[in-house]
Amino acid sequence: MTLKTIPEIKGKPIIGNIAEFADDPTVTLLDMARKHGDIVQFRMFGNKFILISNPDYIREVLVSKVDLFPKADRDIELLSRFLGKGLLSSSGDLHRHQRKLAQPAFHMRRINAYADTMTNYAASLRDQWQPGETHDMSEEMMTLTMFIVAKTLFDADKDQMTGLAQTVGEAVGSIQTITDAEFNLPLVIPEWMPTRNNRERKQARKVLYETIDMMIAARRETAVSGQIEDTGDLLSMLLLSQDEDGNFMPDHQVRDELVTLFVAGHETTSNALTWTWYLLAEHPAVEAKLHAELDRVLNGRLPTLADLNELTYTEMVIKEALRLYPPAWSLSGRQATTDTSIGDYFVAQNSIVFISPFVMHRLPQYFPDPEAFIPERFTPEQEAALPRYTYLPFGGGPRVCIGNSFALMEARLILATLAQRYRFRLAPDQVVARNPQITLSPKYGMHMRLEARETAVTEPHIPETAVPTP
Repeated sequence: MTLKTIPEIKGKPIIGNIAEFADDPTVTLLDMARKHGDIVQFRMFGNKFILISNPDYIREVLVSKVDLFPKADRDIELLSRFLGKGLLSSSGDLHRHQRKLAQPAFHMRRINAYADTMTNYAASLRDQWQPGETHDMSEEMMTLTMFIVAKTLFDADKDQMTGLAQTVGEAVGSIQTITDAEFNLPLVIPEWMPTRNNRERKQARKVLYETIDMMIAARRETAVSGQIEDTGDLLSMLLLSQDEDGNFMPDHQVRDELVTLFVAGHETTSNALTWTWYLLAEHPAVEAKLHAELDRVLNGRLPTLADLNELTYTEMVIKEALRLYPPAWSLSGRQATTDTSIGDYFVAQNSIVFISPFVMHRLPQYFPDPEAFIPERFTPEQEAALPRYTYLPFGGGPRVCIGNSFALMEARLILATLAQRYRFRLAPDQVVARNPQITLSPKYGMHMRLEARETAVTEPHIPETAVPTP
């Protein structure tokens, strides 16, 4: 079979199409897909990029030809400056080995044990609020999810993290901004060069590494006769893991995995929740339906793990928010290791393939009236009817997000706990804009005014409990 040539968007000499991405790449990529269809290529500084917007093509790249399309070398280089050689920034045998070691921490039986901590931490936050106050929900959700991840995955107490929350949040934001800027440069600037970005990243990374090192040191101090107790969390499992020769994982690799899961485990969920509060504020009919379900199922008490099966509309709200504002708005580029094909199109070696959940989620052939916020798209029947790989907020294939079940449970429990007591309304001067860096965050925060719900039943604060050992 003769392979077809991928249609190409002509750009300017040397720089190619880079100028079109300067403002908002989500808009540019979506426009490309809507105008040019399932597959289109473009160039930036001599490099060839391919955007695929067909679920069958996406399956080829992420699943059936995954070994021909590993993560792009450039993406791994830039992400590793942020995350070391953790799950998001490793590939090949190292990635498979590390994922195998980390996977048991995310089995459903284990993450179900985290539900009470998620709910009680959210209840503790809402007990600090008062009606009429205005809060930046972006910052509030970032801090809350940071506390939850630190406790559930690393057993770091909330008191330990309170003084670090702001500095860690600022460090993550700084590194994202720097990494995003580097993705747009024609060349990868070596880390040893004394540039401003390199200096600022080094300082921000120091904050993250010191935070994780503190957690590791605290756990090692609990060792008895040099033996660390297996408490069932990720930290203890990584510290106790051994390879086939009986060697323990080096501390630097433990730290890289913990940094990756610490950052990814709270930053993405916090963004998803922030966009959810915005969408509910803009759609009062959806909000009213959500509140009716919470009142009917919970009757004023805090949600539990057992309630999630009945909180079906709550789940639909989260999934629809993830459709419109997927935190992982673009998956890392996949680089062809050899001349190959996607569908019946020829793909040259070293071409970099773009897959954007943001784009896929807004294509009208898969999601009619795609810009509208309609949680009913995710009834079980509607969701089952979606072609595979049209909805991929957590990616897909062997590199699908390891914490997707954790994140969905956390988002539902936090949404139910906070929405049970409050409505959230945008502050009058709040400007809402997307900030598509490594994750999709609100560019100017999300300042919202708290309104007490008259129908909500208030209950005394439930003390926070330790994470039960499964």
